[in-house]
Amino acid sequence: MMRKTFFEDVLILSVAKGLRLFVRFSPLSFSLFLARCLGNAAYFLSKRRIIAIRNLRAAFAGEKTTAEIKRIARRSFQNLALSAVELLRAPEFDQGYLARHVEFAGLERFQPFLGKRGGLIFLTAHFGSWELLNIFSGMLGHPMAALARPQKHPLSDQFLNSLRASKGSVLIRKGMNVREILRALRDGKVVGILNDQDGGKKGIFVPFFGRLSSTPSGAAAFARRVGCPVFPVFIVRTGKISHRVEVEAPLFVSEDSQPEKAEEGLLREFAAVLESKIRRFPDQWLWAHRRWKSTPDRFVLILSDGKNGHLHQSLAAFRALEELRCSQGFEKHHTHLKIVPIRFKTKAGKFLMRSLFWMTRGHVPFKEQVLKSVLEEASFRELAAAYADVVLSCGSSLLAAHLYAKEENAAKSIVLMKPGSLSCGRFEAVVVPWHDRMRQKKNVFVTRGALSFVDQKEIQEQACRWSSRMALSSHSRKIGLLIGGETRKTQWNKTIFGEWVKKWIHSARHAETFFLVTSSRRTPVWAEELLKQTFQGKAYCPFLVIANEKNLPGAVPAILGLSDILIVSGESLSMVSEAIASGKPVFVFTPTSHKMKPKYRRFLNRMTEDRAVVWVTPDNFDETLRNAVNGAHKPVGDGGMAGHDREILKRAAERVL
Repeated sequence: MMRKTFFEDVLILSVAKGLRLFVRFSPLSFSLFLARCLGNAAYFLSKRRIIAIRNLRAAFAGEKTTAEIKRIARRSFQNLALSAVELLRAPEFDQGYLARHVEFAGLERFQPFLGKRGGLIFLTAHFGSWELLNIFSGMLGHPMAALARPQKHPLSDQFLNSLRASKGSVLIRKGMNVREILRALRDGKVVGILNDQDGGKKGIFVPFFGRLSSTPSGAAAFARRVGCPVFPVFIVRTGKISHRVEVEAPLFVSEDSQPEKAEEGLLREFAAVLESKIRRFPDQWLWAHRRWKSTPDRFVLILSDGKNGHLHQSLAAFRALEELRCSQGFEKHHTHLKIVPIRFKTKAGKFLMRSLFWMTRGHVPFKEQVLKSVLEEASFRELAAAYADVVLSCGSSLLAAHLYAKEENAAKSIVLMKPGSLSCGRFEAVVVPWHDRMRQKKNVFVTRGALSFVDQKEIQEQACRWSSRMALSSHSRKIGLLIGGETRKTQWNKTIFGEWVKKWIHSARHAETFFLVTSSRRTPVWAEELLKQTFQGKAYCPFLVIANEKNLPGAVPAILGLSDILIVSGESLSMVSEAIASGKPVFVFTPTSHKMKPKYRRFLNRMTEDRAVVWVTPDNFDETLRNAVNGAHKPVGDGGMAGHDREILKRAAERVL
């Protein structure tokens, strides 16, 4: 291994010296032209392009388009190549070059502190041609003592440092005795420090572009120890060859009794100054390094197809991610959630997207352009602008948008439900219910039922909240009606649904019974009208929610908590799963005249076999209801389904995080 490193070192050194010779005797403008070309090539060939674009999306989410972000990333690579060429040419720079090509702003800010005991610190970043700050400082007669990180290859590192020190600066190795740095400051020298890299677990976390970023505390600690000012200094590229050095107002460590808080205050100020500078010249910062490697912040993007059942399942998966991160020691507010609705302009556009997706197995050519043409403008704009560490979705119509968001953000992803013709290998985790008939694999997690976002705590809270408003007698019987709706392949029968409504009212006529009713967004208009005619304003129905008119938050958990018996339409597997999780007797009815989809029948048959539900018909409903009232039908609850599915979700979350 040592021999391999030595040969690598010799090779890198030979190339560097060859480039130095070429740059020295070539016109600077020509060398910089070649550097731009090399920067372009590096952008397209380097894997760090993904890091740069990801960092930019996180920093400018909702502010810049995908095209703008990629342009900034490419120019950032160009800037890095330009900076390397300028450092190779640096020993030849003279006062004439300084006068022609370099402008200085703010020098008067630090000059009163030069030579004084305590010195001063220049705090900078990988911005512009940052290596030239060393060079120009020495040429102005103020040579710096600059902190330098030792590189992997010692011979190449020595050559690099010889260029940095060519105008009189002194290099202090990071990791050397702290006394060397303190001595330089107490001798009145200028100490230069780069302070925009990840500080690891031991760094101080400060806000930077909307995320907490770990920042090395060294500069602030030195300033606190000797009481010196800290000057943010940046070099801005203003033309093909020209630069401007900008010295910002000094920062001072506050006199806080707690050293860490005092240091954090200074680093927070510097991060704000640096962010402001980067926003002005975003292509001049080095975006390709892992600045937020240690951030506690994670961003989860949920794509919604407008179906509440699907959204609730995605929220259940988000909750699993949130709970896992809390168990790892992260605060709850560090797991951020954004929900983006995916709305198609027309049904034809939706069909086109589905067809293309199926024919290409998810490898849709020009995916961004196709999505832009079939999605509503606001929906696509929000999707394109969203940043995510994890993408979540439930529903086959979302798969194209899901893969687009995953690829653009280099994000991990969880898809809920069977991903159609797509290979499961394209997702970090696929969570599917048992009735979808998929085998458990390394990244495929099989649940017993549809995921439930509602938990017992929320059920109890919402039940208490609404119980006080309705003043229901504890002796009265309360029946909860959870009415789903039609799907693409499941159409309701008006006559059958009307008979069911009559059955419910008829069966409750001899007892003090109250109905708590909610529809869903998929409930047909004619069914909503029938529900309103039957229940609205009636003494026996103190709680009626028509979801398409006014969808009250917490309505379903309230009904689950307040009801003694639950009646659910069978085509809504998410509603059935939530009802089962409540532990109440659950009756499932089917308002259709044709057979249900096979996977729905499989699920309901299994839940019936497990005695988690009773699948009722108009013929046996009265008798079944009497048995439930008399205690003859005792539910076994979910048979551990909720606990089992939570554990499955936890495993999926562990794989993703």
